[in-house]
Amino acid sequence: MASSTNFSELSAGSIKKMMDDDNVDPSILQIMGYKKVPGEGTPRYRLLLNDGETLYPLAILAIHLNYLIEEKQLEKFTIFKLNKYACTEVRPGTKILICLEIESLSPGSIVGNQISVNRSNVTNGFSQITPSINNMSNAEYSQIQRNANSNGRISYNNLPAVGQPAMNRVAENSSPSKCISTQTTLTVNNHHENSLVISSGPSNVVQNNRNVSLKYNTQTINQSVSVVPIISLTPYQNKWTLKARVIYKTSIVTYSNQRGEGKFFSFYLLDETAEIKAIAFNNQADLHDYLEIDKVYYITGANVKPSKENSLIKSDFELMVTDNTKIERANDGQNLPYLKFNFVPIPQIKTLTKDNYVDVIGVCCSVSNLRTIVSKVNNREVDKIDLLLIDMGEVPITLSLWGSDAKEFKRQNNPVIVVRNARVTDFNGISLSVSQASMFFVNPSITEVFQLRTWFDNLGDSFSVRPFPSNEWNSQSFKTFHDINCLEVEATDQPEYFMMKADVVMVNKEKAMYRSCPQEGCFKKVTETENNKFKCEKCNMEYDSSTWTLLLTLNLADFSDSHWTVAFRDTAEMMIGYPGEQLNRIREENEDKYLNVLSALHFQSFVFKLRSKVEVFNDTSRLKTTVLEANPVEPVAYTKKLVADIRRMERILNAE
Repeated sequence: MASSTNFSELSAGSIKKMMDDDNVDPSILQIMGYKKVPGEGTPRYRLLLNDGETLYPLAILAIHLNYLIEEKQLEKFTIFKLNKYACTEVRPGTKILICLEIESLSPGSIVGNQISVNRSNVTNGFSQITPSINNMSNAEYSQIQRNANSNGRISYNNLPAVGQPAMNRVAENSSPSKCISTQTTLTVNNHHENSLVISSGPSNVVQNNRNVSLKYNTQTINQSVSVVPIISLTPYQNKWTLKARVIYKTSIVTYSNQRGEGKFFSFYLLDETAEIKAIAFNNQADLHDYLEIDKVYYITGANVKPSKENSLIKSDFELMVTDNTKIERANDGQNLPYLKFNFVPIPQIKTLTKDNYVDVIGVCCSVSNLRTIVSKVNNREVDKIDLLLIDMGEVPITLSLWGSDAKEFKRQNNPVIVVRNARVTDFNGISLSVSQASMFFVNPSITEVFQLRTWFDNLGDSFSVRPFPSNEWNSQSFKTFHDINCLEVEATDQPEYFMMKADVVMVNKEKAMYRSCPQEGCFKKVTETENNKFKCEKCNMEYDSSTWTLLLTLNLADFSDSHWTVAFRDTAEMMIGYPGEQLNRIREENEDKYLNVLSALHFQSFVFKLRSKVEVFNDTSRLKTTVLEANPVEPVAYTKKLVADIRRMERILNAE
């Protein structure tokens, strides 16, 4: 057993006080073990806590603190200070302790054993629990963790359950736009704080001295509803109020479908326990300008629904803003956390494989021209720009922006870019992309941004990064066909990306296109059935028609050798100037014209972006090279590239 000195470090009896709803100062506790609750989604950890008198097994670590266990800052026997927590009664006599803010004091490896415990107050570790959490399903466990139902009460740091601060309604004889503010006392962290809450009139909210129409927010939030943590929300609750910080909002997106046209945007909320996504459609999308990032709001009356898999955050549920939703600005949200990042250095990102998601920060050193490409997902045109980012590792990486993010990006003087959940891609080497699962920020007010800005400004002229020229050429990435043909197929387990100036020597005119699935976004080859329909194996559907998709088989050559490649859809369309459907009509109407269109490619020069990858076919490995881009040769730019190559070779020869 530990010495009495160590024993005195723990806040003996504090757990019992928490369960009795007594006021408790930050407590010194010891973790005696933890278990990961089985199931999909965000990991959840259950803790066994010791205060020197009692072992308590019904403790939960807030999701945003999972890193403490994953990084081994919390381990068996660790002594820590519990600065903030929430306590909720899930059934009579059973309370869950949610740890919201933890400060590690003594690592478990140093403490090495259990601090003395009064055995009369000990439950048998994790085992003697009713119901047994050891055998509890993830859904049941989630229900206990979230159980702040309409009749439940949640207290923070075991003060009386915090209710919604009183908000006076606008007097009946006052003008609709007049605001009434009221002073209310809110108890959090064992302190009394005066909070000034602004209440809206029947149809207007005054914000920054301007009126914002919120037609769906016709009443103030019901003051009798308790504020509940995000982690407690379920679709089965009728009355709840959130107090949360807006950490991000997307641009407004317009859409058109069979039911008509509309618009929507998403915003993301954070409190001490978890994050959650909210979506606002059509009239509710007018809320976009009212919500400000990093500001705190009271929210009630939204629908709680199961979240989609492609959400920015790992949460079981999301909110749907409706006509009954009420949102009001809170001026007392200083204690709520801000969005946190787990930045991965750019040199380390270069070692990752595709489809990983990382938080990245970097100075934007160069911006490509805005261009329009055809999306492979839905076959629609989309705007794209590329940003070149660097951090203190001085290794540049490309970040691609799409759609409105690309079109609205303002070219500033080397802004600091921050992306949460940037997607790692292997296009033209390892690069990053801002996807629907990403949060994109320019010069956010966080410490890391100021540090990186100071570092970059102090570089001066000592470090330069290649800007994006019109063809984005990089001499280091150029190869010859001799280099590619000499690759050992068995030793090439990763795709090779390279650039090359080459001529088209031959086009396979017999198989320049194929019948593909007519379903939007699917380009799988279809087979014609006996009943004159077209079957797609990928979609497992039969269709009355098909579409024609280009797939050019090209023999390319440079000064060193030749090589067979394939060019697919949008790249092939750019090279010949016709989409697949139009080229097929030409073939049906005039075979000679069709052949001339393809023959016109012969001996044309392009700067190609190529990818070579080993594929296995009939148990035989072969190297397949695909054309990713084909750009016409710009004589001036290519001449400069050749001059740079000559000078580089001169330096190499002189060094020898």
